[in-house]
Amino acid sequence: MTGLERVQSVLGGRPPDHLPVLPMLHTGLAGIFGVSLGEFFTSAATMARVMIAGQRRFRFDGVQLTLGVAGEAEALGALTDQPPDGAPILREYLLANSEALEALRQRDPAAGGRMPLFFEAVSRVVEAIGRDTFVLATMRGPLLIASQLRKPETLLVDLLESPEDAGRILDFSVEVALRLARPLRATGAHGILLGEATCSPSFISPALYRQIILPRHRRLVAQLKAMGWTCVGLHVCGNITAILDDLVTTGVDFFDVDYQVDAVQAARHVAGRVALRGNLDPSADFRFGSVEKIKASTRALCKSVAGTRWIAGSGCDIPAGTPAENIAAFVETVRESA
Repeated sequence: MTGLERVQSVLGGRPPDHLPVLPMLHTGLAGIFGVSLGEFFTSAATMARVMIAGQRRFRFDGVQLTLGVAGEAEALGALTDQPPDGAPILREYLLANSEALEALRQRDPAAGGRMPLFFEAVSRVVEAIGRDTFVLATMRGPLLIASQLRKPETLLVDLLESPEDAGRILDFSVEVALRLARPLRATGAHGILLGEATCSPSFISPALYRQIILPRHRRLVAQLKAMGWTCVGLHVCGNITAILDDLVTTGVDFFDVDYQVDAVQAARHVAGRVALRGNLDPSADFRFGSVEKIKASTRALCKSVAGTRWIAGSGCDIPAGTPAENIAAFVETVRESA
């Protein structure tokens, strides 16, 4: 099987020859190839070159690209800073005054900020390796977009005290996601991942998620599928055990399982209804672990999820500074565990 076929087999409920490897690794690759994050986030050619080089060096079955959590807000006109070796930093919240919502509707997020750069980078990666490698493009989901427009703490208060106002912002965020997903679809990416870190039970309660966010996730996923996306994924950070069933009902084809969740429990609970991805610790295993440690953790993961619809990866983003030998050991161990 090619890497693309391997990932698509798991997504389609068919057995692969071995677990596909698709770690959450993008900015963590830059330093390995001598590229600063400042350059990575400001050049489509550089972002693509790093992702292509990473796949060819480590033989991933799939790669994941991202523009960072500030991407949508910047595309709508928010000021950001670009550190020399860091991700873009948001410097203003466009909806600090919620009355500004209507003015934002007039802006085209697909043409703003670094979105054209991101579309170009994804297109370059698809053209170079997409015939044999699964290309996953990341954008933010409605709650995370809203938190970058309104401010996380303010939005959380809105959800509790002014749910109708919060709902209007969230509906706008769904619109933004859809307006960006169409040109992203044109890049040829095989799948789209909705980053929703703020849906974690560590941020909002499962009850609040079910009441306010889940219906919008269902609507967004359905519209993405109608748009032509054959693979839609969802990433929610932290211990998502309490909302596993809810995430299944969003209609996504897979969702990520962070390292705080027991992989055996998650796979058993989901029972093959969707595919899962994860869930090694990006810090303790990848960034600071030894080669021996990551090999042991990877063997244990492969054994625990054998026979399930699972994509091997990290529980969350693998950080910059992760040793190349740890990444290589992870990939090699998955292949040896077939």
